[in-house]
Amino acid sequence: MQTDKVKVDGWGIGRDEALELAERFSEYEGLDSRTSMRIRLLAEETLGMVTAIAEDFDAVFWLESTKDGNAIIHLDAETDMDFRKKDAFIAASRDKKNEAATGIMGKIREIIENGMYSMDEAGSLQAEYGGNVLMYSSMGMCDVSASPAVDYMWSLERYRESVEVNKDTDPASGYAWDELEKSIVGNIADDVRVSVKGSRIEMAIEKKIK
Repeated sequence: MQTDKVKVDGWGIGRDEALELAERFSEYEGLDSRTSMRIRLLAEETLGMVTAIAEDFDAVFWLESTKDGNAIIHLDAETDMDFRKKDAFIAASRDKKNEAATGIMGKIREIIENGMYSMDEAGSLQAEYGGNVLMYSSMGMCDVSASPAVDYMWSLERYRESVEVNKDTDPASGYAWDELEKSIVGNIADDVRVSVKGSRIEMAIEKKIK
């Protein structure tokens, strides 16, 4: 099952309609109250991130269920921004500055913003967020270090695995693990994938429902 698609933006346009979609999706799938609430919370976190990016950012929001029993919340945007437009983008933000990302959704927001700038940032994202930024090519997936960053993907599931391995020996990983445990998305979602393909930015939040 796939819902209708709703346009959402940084001003909050489409937010109520998107949340209604999430509720109708849960009803259609026959989800219990606990699972329905989790789907709504994930939708709220997604829409809150859109609002935090900038007033002139807009995207398409929808939900779908898969045959293997997962719910996926989608956010899909096209952008023609590049690095030269970064200052103008920051000027359009609510706080008129590029604040450091905090929390898991803050980090995901930063990845999306870097994708909007068409920045060659996969290397720094790889270092800062774990070894989860991947290149896509006609030959399949490969490490971003093998070729220039054109298209890349970040995965919460792999980030979580990377942080857990090092949390007891590396202070930064320990902090990141604590951050994950305090995060709504980090606790509820099974995976979050952010991919940048040319001018297209996609985010998919996946949650097992059956």
